Amino acid sequence: MERITLEDIRFMNLAIREAYRAKGRTLPNPAVGAVVVKNGKVVATGYHERAGLPHAEAVALEKAGEEAKGATLYVTLEPCNHYGRTPPCTERIIKAGVKEVVIGVRDPNPVAAGGVERLKSAGIKVKTGVLKKRCFELIEDFVVNTLKKRAFLNLKLAMTLNGKIADRNGNSKWITGEASRRFVQKLRSWHNAVMVGIGTVLKDNPKLTVRDFPVEKQPYAVVVDRELKIPTNCFLVKERAEELIVITAQESLFSYKAGILKDLGVKLLPVFDLGGKLDLKEALTALKEEFGIYSVLCEGGALLAWSLLSKNLVDKLTLFYAPKILGEDGIPAFKGSFGSIEKAFRLEPFRELKFRDDTYLSFHSRELHEVERKV
Repeated sequence: MERITLEDIRFMNLAIREAYRAKGRTLPNPAVGAVVVKNGKVVATGYHERAGLPHAEAVALEKAGEEAKGATLYVTLEPCNHYGRTPPCTERIIKAGVKEVVIGVRDPNPVAAGGVERLKSAGIKVKTGVLKKRCFELIEDFVVNTLKKRAFLNLKLAMTLNGKIADRNGNSKWITGEASRRFVQKLRSWHNAVMVGIGTVLKDNPKLTVRDFPVEKQPYAVVVDRELKIPTNCFLVKERAEELIVITAQESLFSYKAGILKDLGVKLLPVFDLGGKLDLKEALTALKEEFGIYSVLCEGGALLAWSLLSKNLVDKLTLFYAPKILGEDGIPAFKGSFGSIEKAFRLEPFRELKFRDDTYLSFHSRELHEVERKV
């Protein structure tokens, strides 16, 4: 295995920070950052801003100019080796005279892969796997889009140590602390849409917007509402109708309420009703194909969380644990049952962070974990 130095970690961290500058805006392309280093000093940085614009490597190399000759290029994702909207980054790197390329994670997309082999064939030294886990996190949405042909689903829950997301009266303000809640705003900004169930709308009248951070465009609001119970005077309909998508049963389209919502500018997404439960897999596919929504942050509640989990639609589970305990009458994170330990849904641990008193834990689905393991 190639030796990873402190310098590799330092400069890859910088490349990761560059990538996050456009996280959520690059889809259907992955978020990528790059740094050009020469004699231990940063010459230039770059990131992929959005689909159709130059890739991170090309941006950084353009800024570096002649200084790129004999330099080391740090990039979070393996440089592409195919012609898409832009030429192959591998050829741009070779032409620039770069002597070494340090890569975070290999490209899981077979169409764009092969960059490492092309660079090596041109006599360029290549090192891979630097801060691999963090670099993979940058592209997890892109991986699901590519392999599953639907929107990536990140289920976020804030809970007590004994797994309660609200007290017996449904009050959840505030289980977690200010630092955790601020990070959730950043999470929202990295997704194309924020999803909740109709129960959350009826109880909390949420805005589902990004606060505290400037954003180019607010994420769509997505509400799962089988019977179109959403009030026409709620905030999402009154103030965000053009950015609101309601997932509902096909039969609900023929109702008087559907006509009112459409007239107000609300987008209705009809899906099959499977025994009283909406086909959420169909919904995630339609969000991607019909609305260009590639990444969804779901914020509950308990019934919707269970529906997604039990149908194997949770690609990432993000939990914020507060050092608090509610009694048995608190509302559990998931309302449903697999019936036994043998049937329990299994996820793979991914990351752990601390936000003051709260603990952040994230998990990947086993399918996503397998991709990470192989690249």
